[in-house]
Amino acid sequence: MHNRTRRSGAVLVMALLGMTLLVALILYVYNVGDRVNDRLSMQNAADSAAVSGAGWIARSMNTTAMNNVASSRVLGILPVLDAFPLASKISIHEIDTIADGLDAQTDTLQALLNAKNIDELNPEKSVNEPGLVSSLPGMRELRDRLRAQGDIIRPFEEAIRAGGSFSMEHVTYWRVPGENGSPPHGTIWRAARALEEYSQATLDSAGILAQFNAGRFGRENEAQTAILIPVVPEIPNIRGTYDNFQPTIEGHVRVWGNDSGSHGEMKLSGQDGGGIPDFAYFHRMGPWARMYPWRHTSTKRVATGVRAVEAREKIPGTGTTTRVWVGPSPERRAIYARGGKSPLPGVGSSARRGGRSGSARNDGGWKTVTTGGQYRTVMRNVTTYKTVTDGYTTYGPFYWAMQRVQRYAAEYLPDTKFGTYTDRIANIKLGYMFPAKGPKALKAIHYANWVVDYAKALELAEIPETRVTETILYYFDIASSEPEKSADFLKPGTFRTNGGLALMQRAPGWHNPATFDGHRPDAKLVCNYIWKSTDEYETTEDPEIGIEYQGGPVDPDTGEPGSPVFQKVYVIEYAMFGAIDVGGDVQVSNPFNWSDSEFDDLPAPILINTEDFEDYNSDNPDVNLGIRRSNFAFLALAKRPNDAPLWAQRFRGANPTGATTTLAQAKVFNNTSWGLWTQEWQVQLTPVNRWGNWTRKIQEDLTRTSMTQGAVSAGDLQEILQYLQALPSEMAEKFTGH
Repeated sequence: MHNRTRRSGAVLVMALLGMTLLVALILYVYNVGDRVNDRLSMQNAADSAAVSGAGWIARSMNTTAMNNVASSRVLGILPVLDAFPLASKISIHEIDTIADGLDAQTDTLQALLNAKNIDELNPEKSVNEPGLVSSLPGMRELRDRLRAQGDIIRPFEEAIRAGGSFSMEHVTYWRVPGENGSPPHGTIWRAARALEEYSQATLDSAGILAQFNAGRFGRENEAQTAILIPVVPEIPNIRGTYDNFQPTIEGHVRVWGNDSGSHGEMKLSGQDGGGIPDFAYFHRMGPWARMYPWRHTSTKRVATGVRAVEAREKIPGTGTTTRVWVGPSPERRAIYARGGKSPLPGVGSSARRGGRSGSARNDGGWKTVTTGGQYRTVMRNVTTYKTVTDGYTTYGPFYWAMQRVQRYAAEYLPDTKFGTYTDRIANIKLGYMFPAKGPKALKAIHYANWVVDYAKALELAEIPETRVTETILYYFDIASSEPEKSADFLKPGTFRTNGGLALMQRAPGWHNPATFDGHRPDAKLVCNYIWKSTDEYETTEDPEIGIEYQGGPVDPDTGEPGSPVFQKVYVIEYAMFGAIDVGGDVQVSNPFNWSDSEFDDLPAPILINTEDFEDYNSDNPDVNLGIRRSNFAFLALAKRPNDAPLWAQRFRGANPTGATTTLAQAKVFNNTSWGLWTQEWQVQLTPVNRWGNWTRKIQEDLTRTSMTQGAVSAGDLQEILQYLQALPSEMAEKFTGH
């Protein structure tokens, strides 16, 4: 009984001991799991801090690139905008003068044709030329087209005319004459200056805002402290000069590939534009090609191999060789059918529909031919080809703007020279743009002055000192199967005319319609400075004017007509004087009218400062080297207290900071143009490396925490430094895989 009493409770002791161990194990597992979760949570916080902080740097660089490109774009189209006032003025004057001349000519001709009695003593009061009736619709239609196109340009010209509520000078000129205050005066120049200031402010504030952004995202991910290293990131930038805009406006980038690899070059084109100042490689497409894309692709035909095809081959020595008469070639027969046998000198027209004589080698003759014989089927190798894109050329804002002007002019202003004048003036102004320093001699463009009276024009043309720049003539033709004296002349179905088209021909220099510019010396004046010439030719068929094929049947094997009958076609040509241009030159103004002393005041792009980094090497984009390591690699640190939630005093570790601390490294990079000209700066997490480098960086930053405006405290940074220094670099880099 006594022994049993002594042994009682032993199991309870063992059970209590086991329960204690079990509870300790449960607490251990719970705390370990909590520490793992805490570690993962802090790693997410460090990652988000690294990406958000470095992302702010990339975003700031992309903003600067956007501003550089925007400045280049507004400056690039400035010559085009400044060309509009003069181009519009010249075009309106030209349209009005030509349309007024057509109006007077049409009214006079209509009155002459309407005269009932032909006055042979005063032929100028009436005219007996029924063929001229066909010219009236075309003249009126051309006049109406000109006036309609003038009505498109006129409101535009009035809106941008100097002296009105809007003046183009106040948009495009660096210094506006009569304007008070220091330049820039023009809206575009002030916009470019504002973009530059915006870029500089963005880069100056990028570092501190990146630190605040990293801290905010770290705390959003439950970190007590999140810090970006360096504590005040710096984007190495330098203010360029106005001339740094030249490549993006005038630099022409060409990229191509061949058997030896890919290649690229940049040269000044003075028109196309599209280059980038830091062009080095074929993959650097430049801002315009990357963003829009503004580039022309080039192609080439390359052989892809050979394939066997069947072909028929005559067996040598078989067949009979004879000499036979071979008729005209198909090309020559087509000429016969459309235009006749005789050459037709002169202006040429749609009424004739051809009519040129073919060369002798196409006229037929005795030839040696082989008939009959035996053939065999053989296999021949034929080279196969494909078309591939082998490169491209870029273009910039000036070319882009001129493309749209030319397309609009071709579609809506086809009878004017508005597009031509704009192009000439804009290119002259483009020549004023660069270089910024040095004298700029003003150039001139021709300002047309049209004379629509033939007598006055002839008088001026005969004066040696007169410079006739251009002559406008109108040609009207009739091709008829009936002669003029026939009662069926101009009967529907017997003639063809281009009178409804009003063929206005513009030719440089002086061209006299009295002789059809020397081709018709026998032409006669019929009325009001309209000359007439007649001609005729023969053709085998022309169903449009009532001439049907006559003769023997067509050989089905050769397609040649048998004994064709040639029939006459009567051609009447009218040449009408339009106008001559005896204008002079006018100077093209220069909106880039600064003085050399104002060079530093001109807008300029903000560039990456590679001049102060001797180890900068565009051939090696390694994030661990040079400027890329010192300015575009970032370390984020996130931490929070790591006390165990249960029985903390028993699970407190030897960590000197008493917190869970995690690290993350990120880089800012640009694969397409290592400069501030393309908006493609990106962020990517990278493994943490160069532990000693980061330790030294934090030591240097201990004295800079006051510059973070409270975003980073010296105490927090000192604790993190203590944590990093507790780990040897070699060991840390081996166990740091993130």
